[in-house]
Amino acid sequence: MNRTIPLIVVASLSSSFADEVAARLRREGNVVYVTHSAKGCLRVATSVMPDVVLIDQGLPPRLERLLREHPSSAAARIMPLTKDSVPHITASVLHAA
Repeated sequence: MNRTIPLIVVASLSSSFADEVAARLRREGNVVYVTHSAKGCLRVATSVMPDVVLIDQGLPPRLERLLREHPSSAAARIMPLTKDSVPHITASVLHAA
């Protein structure tokens, strides 16, 4: 994607964790969508054509494959979302977009 502002999907089973990550990314000026299920992640990611999808490792492993197979999300950078990765997410996401 050639956007000036990255579009990011945050998918986590924990709403408080997803909201924390989304708030951090929004403060950096990113556009962020939050979902709390694999089905929700697929629905959002395939409709908004994100630059980056952050996936909680509690979600099914096949989610990444399904995102890769869909033309609207195939080009997105897909990254694991863990509590340990949060401090590094902002810099990684900005470089990915």
